[in-house]
Amino acid sequence: MSREQRKALIEAIENKRDSKVIAYVTSDRRGLEVQIAGDVVPVLHEHILAIPEAERSKLDLFLYSRGGHGDVPWSIVSMFREYCQEGSFSVLIPYRAHSAATVIALAADEIVMTKKSELSPIDITLVGPYSEKDEDTKQRLPISVEDVKGYFSLLEKVGCKRTDEKMNAFELLTDRVHSLALGRVYRALQETELVALRLLSTRATPFSEEDNRKIVEKISSEIYSHEHAISRTEAVEYVGLKQINNAEAEDIQIADELWNLYEQYKVLFHLEEPFTPEEHLVTNDLEEDVWTDLNLACVESLHRVDICKQSMRVRRLRQVPPQVQLNLTNLSVPIALPSLPAGANQQQINALVGQVVSTVVPQSLGNAAQVAAQELMKALPQAGFERFIFGAGWKEEGSDED
Repeated sequence: MSREQRKALIEAIENKRDSKVIAYVTSDRRGLEVQIAGDVVPVLHEHILAIPEAERSKLDLFLYSRGGHGDVPWSIVSMFREYCQEGSFSVLIPYRAHSAATVIALAADEIVMTKKSELSPIDITLVGPYSEKDEDTKQRLPISVEDVKGYFSLLEKVGCKRTDEKMNAFELLTDRVHSLALGRVYRALQETELVALRLLSTRATPFSEEDNRKIVEKISSEIYSHEHAISRTEAVEYVGLKQINNAEAEDIQIADELWNLYEQYKVLFHLEEPFTPEEHLVTNDLEEDVWTDLNLACVESLHRVDICKQSMRVRRLRQVPPQVQLNLTNLSVPIALPSLPAGANQQQINALVGQVVSTVVPQSLGNAAQVAAQELMKALPQAGFERFIFGAGWKEEGSDED
């Protein structure tokens, strides 16, 4: 879908809400998932600055993301608060705003959700140098903050109350999970809850401190599956997010525009087409291939559009034995001699043949060696795949000045 068609939808939402809209979308395409990260903050800032100062009083953030870094929501919300008038920062959610995106939404003076919109629990999953490795892939396994909390809650439930029993249980856990990783889990939990509480308190008409704590507790601890989708009705009636205008999307008739704009980003990011480069190599009998300018994230407003892209080279890894022998005994090197001069003697023929052979044979041997090496690589046992990322970063795709 073209930039002009997306601009038309953004403008329609702005006109109906009397606001300025900035869209922030991160890819959740299978195989090419991207998180909310700190590198988007200066990009969002450029979009705010592109809006004339007199028109920044009411800012809407159109948001689609499956989550990201826990410290980024504070940076994003604080920046928006510096520019818009008090009580005029809203988050528009067409579909998914999970984890860190949910944390951003908590700070909004108003959350506009469609009937399909989803929030999620805000428990954190960590992957770091002290995480356990998968035995097959050797990749670091994620550690869920709520899984660790759930482990100790289970101990309480089954009657493990004495100090020595708890210490034994802790030692069993540290046999599988590095103690420093557990320290990171505890710190992440404290940070997430603190950020969520602080963001809720930044609202123009904040809830009471007690209500804020109940909201954070419900959305961080009482929903036990990180994959649980929180509908707008559940967000209001169970979580307590009273800033959700349950009928806003339908009452001012922007539900269609919100969904259609999401549909355009779905096309831009190929969200329904899994990115499976390894399968591509196997299917096409290739050793490696390159994909350029893969779309990862987008920030868009009426004034400009920035897209985060990356390129990727994927190749097979082979198990190479310590010694390799190539059999070239069946090498056939056809040699075509030029027309012999009339009356050529043996010496002239020897010289001509020697000249042709010295030119043709090395080239043929080189070609044969290259083919043999390629065939050898294909015959070696496969040891997995390797991805190499290059050219990653944000690129301005267009602006009003173009």
